[in-house]
Amino acid sequence: MSHELAELLRSVLKEELQPIHERLDRLEAGQQRLEERQQRLEERQQRLEERQQRLEERQQRLEEKLDHFIIETRSHFKKIEDELADHRRMFEILSHDWRNANIAIEYLNHKIGQHDLEMYQLKKRLELQETK
Repeated sequence: MSHELAELLRSVLKEELQPIHERLDRLEAGQQRLEERQQRLEERQQRLEERQQRLEERQQRLEEKLDHFIIETRSHFKKIEDELADHRRMFEILSHDWRNANIAIEYLNHKIGQHDLEMYQLKKRLELQETK
């Protein structure tokens, strides 16, 4: 009888504990799913951190390229400004030389006119002397 009582007790306990076991199984399965999700989230976070690191590196390279471009552009701009200043000086010199050449040409034209007049007058005097 005690054996039957023990079996009965076992049967009752088993029935009473069955919902608890099922609930524990569900909790363990839920816990497992949560752990898997957490692992996937951690993997995603790791990938995001790696992407962020790559983005930061790319941004750094872009900033360096931009700095180099700015330096190069300033250098070229300075060179162009220097060349422009040289050209302006050259134009001023040429303009001054051109004015001086025009003054000299005017002077020589005036002198040629005077010489032509003198030659004309000498020619007329010679003609008058020959006719006498």
